[in-house]
Amino acid sequence: MSTNYQYDKLCDSIFALNTNIRFVGVIDVMGKLIAGGMRHGLNSMEDKSDTSKLYLEFAFRNVLSQDFDNDFGKVIYTMTEREKIKLASFPLDKHVLRVSMEKKEPLHNEIIKNILKLISDIQR
Repeated sequence: MSTNYQYDKLCDSIFALNTNIRFVGVIDVMGKLIAGGMRHGLNSMEDKSDTSKLYLEFAFRNVLSQDFDNDFGKVIYTMTEREKIKLASFPLDKHVLRVSMEKKEPLHNEIIKNILKLISDIQR
């Protein structure tokens, strides 16, 4: 089974967890979206011209965080809460899984726990 196919299935499984999940995407080290995208029927909050810059930032942060793996251990996930949205990132080998959800979603910890289980299942 190809890696991209696995990532597509992972994205679909994450979308199925909760309707307040807006975006699920796997981004490579060059900032290219290789699987997933926005939930059907929703629009991105950022301007389309900023999307590639945003993906590159996600990839760059993922690589930079690895500088401290020897000191603190590997990153399991990161969570960011902004005024309008909640964002979570999960390292996947040389890629990063990025998930955004509605600010109002109260069960983000439960969503993250389920995402970690899904990731664990594909990494076996």
